[in-house]
Amino acid sequence: MERLSDRVRRVPLPIRTSRLLLGLPRREHVPALVELLAERSVSRWTLHMPYPYRTEDGIEYLARARARRRQGLGLSLQVVRRSDDAPIGGVGLHGLDAEHSSAELGYWIGRPYRRQGYGAEAAAALVTVGFRRLRLHRIEARVFPGNAGSVRLLRRIGFQFEGRARAAVEKQGVWRTELRFARLDTDRVSRPRALRPA
Repeated sequence: MERLSDRVRRVPLPIRTSRLLLGLPRREHVPALVELLAERSVSRWTLHMPYPYRTEDGIEYLARARARRRQGLGLSLQVVRRSDDAPIGGVGLHGLDAEHSSAELGYWIGRPYRRQGYGAEAAAALVTVGFRRLRLHRIEARVFPGNAGSVRLLRRIGFQFEGRARAAVEKQGVWRTELRFARLDTDRVSRPRALRPA
Protein backbone atom coordinates (compact mmCIF):
# COMPACT_ATOMS: atom_id res chain seq x y z
CA MET A 1 0.00 0.00 0.00
CA GLU A 2 1.33 3.43 -0.94
CA ARG A 3 2.38 5.50 2.05
CA LEU A 4 1.58 9.17 2.58
CA SER A 5 5.30 10.00 2.45
CA ASP A 6 5.52 8.40 -1.01
CA ARG A 7 2.58 10.47 -2.22
CA VAL A 8 4.29 13.64 -0.95
CA ARG A 9 7.42 12.81 -2.93
CA ARG A 10 5.35 12.20 -6.08
CA VAL A 11 3.42 15.48 -6.14
CA PRO A 12 4.29 17.07 -9.51
CA LEU A 13 5.91 20.44 -9.03
CA PRO A 14 5.42 23.24 -9.73
CA ILE A 15 1.70 23.38 -8.97
CA ARG A 16 0.15 25.85 -11.43
CA THR A 17 -2.76 28.22 -10.94
CA SER A 18 -3.98 30.93 -13.28
CA ARG A 19 -1.46 33.46 -11.90
CA LEU A 20 0.98 31.49 -9.76
CA LEU A 21 3.53 28.72 -9.61
CA LEU A 22 4.01 26.83 -6.32
CA GLY A 23 7.36 25.08 -6.26
CA LEU A 24 10.40 24.30 -4.18
CA PRO A 25 12.32 27.45 -3.21
CA ARG A 26 15.11 28.46 -5.58
CA ARG A 27 18.49 29.87 -4.62
CA GLU A 28 18.18 32.85 -6.99
CA HIS A 29 15.01 33.94 -5.18
CA VAL A 30 16.57 34.05 -1.70
CA PRO A 31 17.43 37.80 -1.81
CA ALA A 32 13.86 38.71 -2.80
CA LEU A 33 12.42 36.45 -0.08
CA VAL A 34 14.73 37.99 2.52
CA GLU A 35 13.55 41.44 1.47
CA LEU A 36 9.87 40.44 1.79
CA LEU A 37 10.43 38.74 5.14
CA ALA A 38 12.35 41.69 6.55
CA GLU A 39 8.92 43.31 6.97
CA ARG A 40 7.81 42.69 10.57
CA SER A 41 4.17 41.86 9.81
CA VAL A 42 5.01 38.41 8.40
CA SER A 43 6.73 37.35 11.60
CA ARG A 44 3.97 38.92 13.69
CA TRP A 45 1.29 36.63 12.27
CA THR A 46 3.32 33.41 11.83
CA LEU A 47 4.54 31.08 14.55
CA HIS A 48 7.99 30.08 13.32
CA MET A 49 9.16 32.92 11.08
CA PRO A 50 12.23 34.61 12.59
CA TYR A 51 12.64 38.37 12.75
CA PRO A 52 14.80 39.90 11.52
CA TYR A 53 14.99 37.48 8.60
CA ARG A 54 18.52 37.06 7.23
CA THR A 55 20.10 35.56 4.13
CA GLU A 56 21.23 32.53 6.15
CA ASP A 57 17.59 31.97 7.19
CA GLY A 58 16.59 31.93 3.52
CA ILE A 59 19.33 29.45 2.63
CA GLU A 60 18.37 27.22 5.56
CA TYR A 61 14.69 27.37 4.51
CA LEU A 62 15.64 26.32 0.98
CA ALA A 63 17.61 23.31 2.25
CA ARG A 64 14.94 22.33 4.78
CA ALA A 65 12.12 22.56 2.22
CA ARG A 66 13.96 20.32 -0.22
CA ALA A 67 14.89 17.80 2.52
CA ARG A 68 11.32 17.61 3.84
CA ARG A 69 9.97 16.92 0.34
CA ARG A 70 12.66 14.32 -0.32
CA GLN A 71 11.83 12.59 3.00
CA GLY A 72 8.09 12.81 2.34
CA LEU A 73 7.51 14.86 5.51
CA GLY A 74 5.76 17.86 3.99
CA LEU A 75 5.57 20.46 1.26
CA SER A 76 7.09 23.91 1.86
CA LEU A 77 6.58 25.78 -1.38
CA GLN A 78 7.52 29.17 -2.70
CA VAL A 79 4.75 31.20 -4.33
CA VAL A 80 5.95 32.80 -7.57
CA ARG A 81 3.95 35.12 -9.83
CA ARG A 82 3.88 33.67 -13.33
CA SER A 83 3.81 37.02 -15.13
CA ASP A 84 7.27 38.13 -13.95
CA ASP A 85 8.78 35.20 -11.98
CA ALA A 86 8.63 37.31 -8.80
CA PRO A 87 8.59 35.37 -5.50
CA ILE A 88 5.70 36.76 -3.48
CA GLY A 89 5.24 34.39 -0.55
CA GLY A 90 5.13 30.85 0.70
CA VAL A 91 2.59 28.08 1.32
CA GLY A 92 2.95 24.66 2.85
CA LEU A 93 1.43 21.49 4.23
CA HIS A 94 3.16 20.53 7.47
CA GLY A 95 2.71 18.13 10.36
CA LEU A 96 1.55 15.33 8.09
CA ASP A 97 -0.10 12.59 10.13
CA ALA A 98 -0.41 9.37 8.15
CA GLU A 99 -2.40 7.60 10.88
CA HIS A 100 -5.14 10.24 10.89
CA SER A 101 -4.66 11.39 7.28
CA SER A 102 -4.29 15.03 8.26
CA ALA A 103 -1.97 18.00 7.82
CA GLU A 104 -1.66 21.67 8.73
CA LEU A 105 -1.83 24.45 6.15
CA GLY A 106 0.50 27.44 6.47
CA TYR A 107 0.94 30.47 4.22
CA TRP A 108 2.29 34.01 3.99
CA ILE A 109 2.29 36.72 1.34
CA GLY A 110 4.70 39.67 1.24
CA ARG A 111 3.18 43.09 1.98
CA PRO A 112 3.41 44.49 -1.62
CA TYR A 113 1.35 41.55 -2.91
CA ARG A 114 -1.45 41.42 -0.32
CA ARG A 115 -5.13 42.12 -1.00
CA GLN A 116 -4.85 40.81 -4.54
CA GLY A 117 -6.12 37.29 -3.91
CA TYR A 118 -2.72 35.61 -4.23
CA GLY A 119 -2.83 34.02 -0.78
CA ALA A 120 -6.24 32.44 -1.34
CA GLU A 121 -5.22 31.28 -4.82
CA ALA A 122 -2.06 29.60 -3.52
CA ALA A 123 -3.70 28.09 -0.44
CA ALA A 124 -6.70 26.77 -2.41
CA ALA A 125 -4.40 25.08 -4.93
CA LEU A 126 -2.36 23.37 -2.23
CA VAL A 127 -5.47 22.26 -0.33
CA THR A 128 -6.77 20.71 -3.56
CA VAL A 129 -3.47 18.83 -3.93
CA GLY A 130 -3.73 17.75 -0.28
CA PHE A 131 -7.13 16.18 -0.78
CA ARG A 132 -6.74 14.83 -4.31
CA ARG A 133 -3.11 13.72 -4.56
CA LEU A 134 -2.17 13.14 -0.92
CA ARG A 135 -5.64 11.76 -0.14
CA LEU A 136 -5.82 13.63 3.17
CA HIS A 137 -9.05 13.56 5.15
CA ARG A 138 -8.51 16.74 7.18
CA ILE A 139 -6.47 19.92 6.75
CA GLU A 140 -6.17 22.29 9.69
CA ALA A 141 -5.04 25.91 9.97
CA ARG A 142 -4.17 28.03 13.00
CA VAL A 143 -4.49 31.82 13.14
CA PHE A 144 -3.59 34.36 15.80
CA PRO A 145 -6.54 36.51 16.91
CA GLY A 146 -6.51 39.86 15.15
CA ASN A 147 -5.34 38.45 11.82
CA ALA A 148 -8.58 39.31 10.02
CA GLY A 149 -7.05 38.85 6.55
CA SER A 150 -6.08 35.27 7.30
CA VAL A 151 -9.53 34.49 8.72
CA ARG A 152 -11.15 35.85 5.53
CA LEU A 153 -8.77 33.80 3.39
CA LEU A 154 -9.59 30.56 5.21
CA ARG A 155 -13.33 31.13 5.04
CA ARG A 156 -13.04 31.98 1.34
CA ILE A 157 -11.43 28.60 0.60
CA GLY A 158 -13.95 26.60 2.62
CA PHE A 159 -12.38 26.26 6.07
CA GLN A 160 -14.68 26.27 9.09
CA PHE A 161 -13.97 27.81 12.48
CA GLU A 162 -13.70 25.09 15.10
CA GLY A 163 -12.64 26.90 18.23
CA ARG A 164 -10.28 29.02 20.23
CA ALA A 165 -7.26 27.51 21.99
CA ARG A 166 -6.21 29.77 24.87
CA ALA A 167 -2.47 30.31 25.44
CA ALA A 168 -1.77 27.40 23.08
CA VAL A 169 1.68 28.34 21.75
CA GLU A 170 4.65 30.32 22.98
CA LYS A 171 6.11 32.94 20.66
CA GLN A 172 9.01 35.13 21.74
CA GLY A 173 8.36 34.40 25.40
CA VAL A 174 4.63 35.19 25.24
CA TRP A 175 1.83 32.61 25.35
CA ARG A 176 -0.48 33.22 22.39
CA THR A 177 -4.06 32.16 21.81
CA GLU A 178 -4.94 30.52 18.49
CA LEU A 179 -8.07 30.34 16.40
CA ARG A 180 -8.47 26.87 14.91
CA PHE A 181 -9.94 26.22 11.47
CA ALA A 182 -10.27 23.03 9.42
CA ARG A 183 -11.63 21.61 6.21
CA LEU A 184 -12.52 17.98 5.50
CA ASP A 185 -12.31 16.14 2.22
CA THR A 186 -16.08 15.60 2.51
CA ASP A 187 -16.91 19.31 2.87
CA ARG A 188 -18.77 20.75 -0.10
CA VAL A 189 -17.09 23.95 -1.16
CA SER A 190 -17.90 26.09 -4.16
CA ARG A 191 -14.92 28.16 -5.18
CA PRO A 192 -14.66 30.99 -7.68
CA ARG A 193 -12.99 29.97 -10.93
CA ALA A 194 -9.90 32.01 -10.05
CA LEU A 195 -9.20 29.72 -7.07
CA ARG A 196 -9.21 26.49 -9.05
CA PRO A 197 -5.83 24.97 -10.02
CA ALA A 198 -4.88 25.45 -13.65
